[in-house]
Amino acid sequence: MSIGPTKIPAGRRWMRLTAALGIALGTTMLLAACGGGGGTSTTGTPTANCPDASKLHLISAGKLVVASDTTYRPAEFLDTTNGNKPSGYDIDLANEIGTRMCLQTQIVTADFGQIIESISGPALGQQRYDMSVSSFTINDNRKQKVDMIPYFQAGESLMVAKGNPKSIKGLNDLCGKLVSVQDSTVEQDELTDLNGGSKGTGTPPTCKDNKVRVQSNSDQNVVVNLLLNGQVDAAYQDEPVTSFYVKQNADKVEVGAVTVSPAPQGIVVRKDNPDFEAAVRTALKAMVADGTYANILTKWGVSSGQYTTGL
Repeated sequence: MSIGPTKIPAGRRWMRLTAALGIALGTTMLLAACGGGGGTSTTGTPTANCPDASKLHLISAGKLVVASDTTYRPAEFLDTTNGNKPSGYDIDLANEIGTRMCLQTQIVTADFGQIIESISGPALGQQRYDMSVSSFTINDNRKQKVDMIPYFQAGESLMVAKGNPKSIKGLNDLCGKLVSVQDSTVEQDELTDLNGGSKGTGTPPTCKDNKVRVQSNSDQNVVVNLLLNGQVDAAYQDEPVTSFYVKQNADKVEVGAVTVSPAPQGIVVRKDNPDFEAAVRTALKAMVADGTYANILTKWGVSSGQYTTGL
């Protein structure tokens, strides 16, 4: 037996419509409370509960503002084939961390040498960036100003012209040579100590009487191009960067020497923002546990850099 449509009084129809709208609005507000980051990871898996944003001291509500020196392929760079969109394994890791914190990640291109001071210097909540994922090697000098959450490991290596015409097989072979390096990096500090400086890297002052002629620049692209154009004898950077450019320019350059064994790199956060740091660590741990972390590194061909000690 079929039943015909029931007539609903106008007042009740309005009440039901109002209730439905209220439910929809409530759902929208609930999603918005999770920061607009989506609430699901790049794997499509729902994220854990959102951290209490009021305790994170974010510089912009609902956003995770991440500083990155976007000249350091393949870790972080601007993809010219995709509208200069930030790309790289560090960028993918940062975006995933933001999603799992229920925040919209905003990657900001920054001068590598200014990042730590911009995060640690201003008063809490007034810092220029919430954190940085930008291939920062963890060392005592940096840890005096910021906390560093280990997430990756990388060695250092020299890149030289094809055929290695200057027979550069290690740091000691750099005495009197022209070498390009990025500003404010541990590699620059090592060259300074190689020349008899006092950066505390432990590098012997082998070139004190025949100094390395250092050509430094804030842009790693320039550092590499100086070598590609034959203007320097070697370029000095993290091993993943050397490997990337050697693959891209196999007819012009090669690895001269791996100078430093892999060491941990860290996500840079403030020392006085413990709830924020805990939320980042929680997100990173979850990424490791469900395989997202490993998948990102595999995608970029840097699986050997996996480092999860100290999480």
